[in-house]
Amino acid sequence: MKLLSRGEKGFTLLEMLVVVAILGVLAAIVTPNVIHFMNEGKEEARLAEHHNLQTAVLALLVDADVHRLDTDTYYKDVWERDDVEEVKATVDGTEYTLDKYLLGGQYPLLQHYNIWRNGSVTVYSE
Repeated sequence: MKLLSRGEKGFTLLEMLVVVAILGVLAAIVTPNVIHFMNEGKEEARLAEHHNLQTAVLALLVDADVHRLDTDTYYKDVWERDDVEEVKATVDGTEYTLDKYLLGGQYPLLQHYNIWRNGSVTVYSE
């Protein structure tokens, strides 16, 4: 190992301040971009979930070989597992429930949904 000469004692205060300033500028640039990408990811996840729910409802209707779900108008505010299990179509005593068509079992869902009698899915709003 090389020993320090008499005049060498490490970094000067000015050098340390420059390094800290550079790190501060990099953090100021990177942080908003990271937050922006995280928000984009959340929005993409909501859109993907909506699409997957619509696909699951249509698969239920196709398997049941019906054009309508078992409801007068729509299933309101579907969000939790119990809500999803209530969405169904019954044919000749056989009950087809939506929870069998949603894979992953991640509840509560990211958004609240209305599922209409004809099988369309919309985001719930009050």
